Amino acid sequence: MLRSLARFALFGLIATPFAAPALAQDDPVKGIYAVARAGASISPEQKFDGSSVPLSSLFDDKTKYKTGITGQIGGGYDFGLFRVEQTIGYTSNDLNLKDANTGGLTSAGRSRAFSMTVAGYVDIPVHKIIVPYVGGGIGAARVEANLSRVNSATGVGSSFSGKDWGLMWHADAGIGVRVSRKMTIEVGGRYAQTSGLKYAGESAGVATSFEPKLSTLSATIGVRHVF
Repeated sequence: MLRSLARFALFGLIATPFAAPALAQDDPVKGIYAVARAGASISPEQKFDGSSVPLSSLFDDKTKYKTGITGQIGGGYDFGLFRVEQTIGYTSNDLNLKDANTGGLTSAGRSRAFSMTVAGYVDIPVHKIIVPYVGGGIGAARVEANLSRVNSATGVGSSFSGKDWGLMWHADAGIGVRVSRKMTIEVGGRYAQTSGLKYAGESAGVATSFEPKLSTLSATIGVRHVF
């Protein structure tokens, strides 16, 4: 899907100079629209509140994950300079073992999240064809996560696993390229953070709970179509 969107975006950028004279004379259509985005979740991290982690824990305060996939689908309403949008999304990341397996420790882990957010965006009218935008949103995420870290010599470790709902917010910025009166191709970036998560686990054989906070940067290519 990402490859197809990338090709579509490239086509749109190439076609823009030829479409510009005609589009410049026509105002874009406003109203209800559908949107789809796909891309990469870059530099995902998991942080623990130091006060909530037992002293026996083998987890670092900050845990890094590998670049993964992300995407959203949904719809909204375009008022002209301002848009309101609701989407559902998915993000998937695996633990960065190169950073986690240090000091004689063996680690494993991953994070999968389904999200539902409501967002608002401001389209900056610098040009009728190329339109930057900024915005952000808030909602909820259902996060399935597991993480373990074991001392290879002693077999003692820390781990947690489970699913939980958390509060998610995100801030966005990007550029929309208008390829027709109804269709816009966008290239954007997002910073997202999810908090309020709590998972049952253990540390050094003692039952405990962990409250991680997840954050990630993402880069996506998307298509918006007004009906």
